[in-house]
Amino acid sequence: MLNAFKKLSVLTDNKSRLNLHVAQLLIAFSLASAAVLSTSALAKTQQAPNSRVVLDLPESYRPSNLFAGFQNDSNGVSFVVLEVQRDAYDKMKAGFTAESLGTRGITNVQAGTLKRTGDYAYMRAKQTAAAGTYAKFFVLFPTADQTILISVNVPEAAITSGEIKPSEIEAVLASAKTVATSEIKNIYELGYLGPFKEAGTFVGTSKIYTPDGRVTPEKSGQIRSTFIVAPSIDKRQIGDPTALSKKLLASLNGYTDMKIQASRAVMISDLKGIEVEATALDEDTARPTLLVQTLLVGNSGGYFRMIGIAPDTKASALKPEFRKMAESFKLMP
Repeated sequence: MLNAFKKLSVLTDNKSRLNLHVAQLLIAFSLASAAVLSTSALAKTQQAPNSRVVLDLPESYRPSNLFAGFQNDSNGVSFVVLEVQRDAYDKMKAGFTAESLGTRGITNVQAGTLKRTGDYAYMRAKQTAAAGTYAKFFVLFPTADQTILISVNVPEAAITSGEIKPSEIEAVLASAKTVATSEIKNIYELGYLGPFKEAGTFVGTSKIYTPDGRVTPEKSGQIRSTFIVAPSIDKRQIGDPTALSKKLLASLNGYTDMKIQASRAVMISDLKGIEVEATALDEDTARPTLLVQTLLVGNSGGYFRMIGIAPDTKASALKPEFRKMAESFKLMP
């Protein structure tokens, strides 16, 4: 299960990963935005889209239409929510260490506390990506039926200058709780699934598809094929889609000896993009693996990333299926 999370986490962006993702937030905080964040009287309880999680946030933060969470377009800050089943909590907490986070390029990891009750784990860290260095804040906690991970990404310059105080972020994380239901809004659909079934949704809008419709294999150690769709967590402008696509593929956790085999331009759902085919070795089994990734550039920024992963014994049969699935991608109104 954890390995599945590890491989999924980078898909939701270079984005770190557990994504959560992060290599994409843009601008430093303005003093005005910092003042808004620190003024608790202006905070209101907001529910994340496609999620049961609610946070007390300033009105300058809006629900994202790309992921489960919130973003502030004026300063590039994001709150990203991941919800999984309750029985994953102990394993996720055990892996919530500097060593584990370090495998995703996250450094300066420090454990801390929040003004909240019950079991939880809280950490601060840093991550450097193409867009700059970001302060990261994580809180992991269980509910009666879920495990919740919230990741916050803040431009490090704003922390260093004092425009944003860690205590302000911590106050928002301390307020995190869940409600009984979520309002699901799909932002895309796949018109063709071939031999795959939808297995689950992550970070609100990222989806994973497997042959049996299960996120984890029925038998431990079983090698299965996977298809994942993961929107970016922001709408940054993409200057060179080919370079970005290859960089994202090379950063995919869980694989070694990544080799690009071919690439081609595509046009899907009126979005321009690039398909990149690669081979690699599965980190756990050393088994040769096929990866077919399609990256579509959003008309107003950001991207949609689709990737099919198959062991060598299934590669020739599934490569055309991966392409059909990607080509059936359609944005929802």
